[in-house]
Amino acid sequence: MELRHLRYFVALGEELNFTRAAERLHIAQPPLSQQIRQLEDELGVTLLQRNSRPVRLTEAGEMFLARARALLASFESAVADTRRVGRGQAGKLAIGFVGSAMFAGLPDIIGAYRDACPDVELVLDEMLAAEIAEALRRRRIDVGFARPALPAEAGLAQRLILDEPYVAALPRAHPLAARGHIALAELSDDAFVLYPAQPEPSVTGLIVNACQAVGFTPRLAQEVLHLQTAIGLIAAGVGVSLVPEAAARAQTGRGVAYVPLSAPMVTAPLTVAWREEDASPAVQRLLDLAARWREIAPARN
Repeated sequence: MELRHLRYFVALGEELNFTRAAERLHIAQPPLSQQIRQLEDELGVTLLQRNSRPVRLTEAGEMFLARARALLASFESAVADTRRVGRGQAGKLAIGFVGSAMFAGLPDIIGAYRDACPDVELVLDEMLAAEIAEALRRRRIDVGFARPALPAEAGLAQRLILDEPYVAALPRAHPLAARGHIALAELSDDAFVLYPAQPEPSVTGLIVNACQAVGFTPRLAQEVLHLQTAIGLIAAGVGVSLVPEAAARAQTGRGVAYVPLSAPMVTAPLTVAWREEDASPAVQRLLDLAARWREIAPARN
């Protein structure tokens, strides 16, 4: 039994007339009659009462018509869904991201993706940069937004989205809080609120390297896992830190002063990473939006 047998029978069952059914199917009447006979022979039952005018369905024919309609509808739905998934318009896309990406383009990228592909289920998971690399390797995520950049690795591709400057985050009562800009070396006597240095890569590694480049190793006041925790501790006077410029712009009224750093600037690279072998249209569409996020952001905001 083939799909054409179902289509032929549904047309005949709805028209109850061989001539009209053949015209609807754009075939001659004799081949239609032959195909219906083959279907009855295969099923071993009579589907039609041919000696009545119009043609009538037997009880078995009535039941088979309902089931054939459902099968054809299910098949057509499966074809349409498969094509949409193949075009990246449906399915699931798992995205890992570092928390600071939410201040630097990721909301615009996700928003634009949802507008373009409303039927794709987005699964979002906040994680550290090192966890993003592991999740890509284990196929737990399809795309990762990492800061700092992931080490070069066979099988993983990576693209820089932006490289924004860090600014100093100081308690408002700090002696340098009112300055227009400061040198990083001026914070050598302060204790720092930092993310865990391990596993690598980590933004703490970037900050420590920048401090050592100007002559000091930062002293740890408190280790934190989240930006909001760091901001709260800085406001409480526990220590100072460096935060990406976009994240600083999003923080207001928290008892923290954000002061630009003079040269040499410390920057916070944000990258998008994916498996090189992944040619899925859903992933490629997201990568395209990530490459164009500076164009997307003004339009959305």
